[in-house]
Amino acid sequence: MTDSEAHHSLEPAYLKLLRNGQLQQRVAQAYQHLEDCDLCARYGHVNRKQTTDGAVCRTGELAVVHSYGPHHGEENPLRGWNGSGTVFFSWCNLRCVFCQNWDFSQKGMGRKTTPEELAGMMLAL
Repeated sequence: MTDSEAHHSLEPAYLKLLRNGQLQQRVAQAYQHLEDCDLCARYGHVNRKQTTDGAVCRTGELAVVHSYGPHHGEENPLRGWNGSGTVFFSWCNLRCVFCQNWDFSQKGMGRKTTPEELAGMMLAL
């Protein structure tokens, strides 16, 4: 088998998880975490299904996406054969002082995106 054939025969891990039912279990667990949010290192413990008050990320149940697209500027091991995909989220909880994306990452620019829309973006990339 050539390297090219090997790369095309690899199956994405999420397809195996879908087939064996683990993907649905993980989705349910993630939604449970939103009710007492501990999904980042800040452990806000806010019910993000009901409010964003007190949430460090200022994000509710839906992610806020500013933009997404292909990215070819990373080093070869990171971008693969066709570039890496980039999704820019708003309301980043890291709040890095020298963030090059501060304008949209901290000001909430973008739109609320359903999980299905977000998955579609990722799969398109």
